Amino acid sequence: MNYDEAVGYIHALGRFGSKLGLERMQEALARLGHPERKYKVLHVAGTNGKGSTSAMLASVLRAAGYKTGLYTSPYLDAFTDRFGLDGADIGQEALARMVTQLKPLADELGLTQFEFITALALLYYAQSQVDIVVLEVGLGGRFDATNVVVPAMSIITNIGFDHMEVLGDTLPKIAFEKAGIIKPGIPVVTATMDESSLSVIAEVAGANAASLRILSKDFSATSLTSSLGGQTFLYQNEEVLLEFNLSLLGPHQVQNAALAVDALLWLRELGYSLTVRDIEQGLSAVRWPGRFEVVAEHPLLIMDGAHNTHGVTSLVKALTELLPGRKVLLVVGIMRDKEPREMLSLLAPHVKRFYASAPKLPRATPAGELAALASTLGLTGEHYDSVAEALGAAVNDATPGDIVLVAGSLYTVSEARCAYS
Repeated sequence: MNYDEAVGYIHALGRFGSKLGLERMQEALARLGHPERKYKVLHVAGTNGKGSTSAMLASVLRAAGYKTGLYTSPYLDAFTDRFGLDGADIGQEALARMVTQLKPLADELGLTQFEFITALALLYYAQSQVDIVVLEVGLGGRFDATNVVVPAMSIITNIGFDHMEVLGDTLPKIAFEKAGIIKPGIPVVTATMDESSLSVIAEVAGANAASLRILSKDFSATSLTSSLGGQTFLYQNEEVLLEFNLSLLGPHQVQNAALAVDALLWLRELGYSLTVRDIEQGLSAVRWPGRFEVVAEHPLLIMDGAHNTHGVTSLVKALTELLPGRKVLLVVGIMRDKEPREMLSLLAPHVKRFYASAPKLPRATPAGELAALASTLGLTGEHYDSVAEALGAAVNDATPGDIVLVAGSLYTVSEARCAYS
């Protein structure tokens, strides 16, 4: 296969949907010689912040000299984005070669799309002889295709309402699914703040004799300074007080960073070669596009992939902190299976005008429907045939001092980035 054929094959697997259970993944990895056992793994779950936290962990591990894999989803600019290796994406030829190698086994076992790309990632990292892989959960945790590893540490960012049709309609139910990544005797660290969710995580950790550290109980984070150029914060645990510079923006990223720092310091106690200087370098250098990313200055163009109410709440806090009193020209596209009304309601006080659009996905809320919904909330604007057209109109309308914000979905951000490049 060439690259286009390989990506086409992967996308075609989506027609089979998802299937609960880990049996197919376990069989596939056994047939491949258990590549996931050839390196250490940090397993990262949570509702929001998984990608950012994973990127921070990987950046620090690279700074410490570890050959590091970073597996995330969804991709932002190209399918190869999912498979990071020492700060670079897998090459197109390498991806095509891996797909060609795995296709016969996948067809025989009936692997789903996410199972296939997860197996591909685990094999790719083994063949690349990495030292450690930061492995982001795709959905939930307990039945996620990534949950076939025995990690060095399990990390749970936070718990919020998302994918409720699969994970459950209460925070404790969702927490139980996320806590499914906890393994017997394996350390767990979490930034979960909701008490009902914490009690579930603590119960699962206790049942697995897994030591648990919790943000605001065992360690804390305090913001010091913030601007569009970056921010500083204090991390504190029972023994140390450390100040760090962080390149990622928004108060929610301070919590994600504190979670990453605590996990890394714990790894050091477990014998990993990590210094405070490595953490400093990694956090100041980390890049994670599409998360309150300043793309341009004239006009000020910000792209943020917040795709649920929890994420939009964090986005609004970042706007309030970094750009107080200023309103935005909102280029918005939201998936139908999220909560469009609630998300728009949170954004409404900060919107000068909206530009409704729909990413090229069947489950996207139609642009006209999204515009009508925004209008019922008292917002002014129009809908457009594409994200690119909506972004072009917003940039064209922007006057000096205006802010153009692209938000609502990583898929919206992805199309906007492609249009603006």
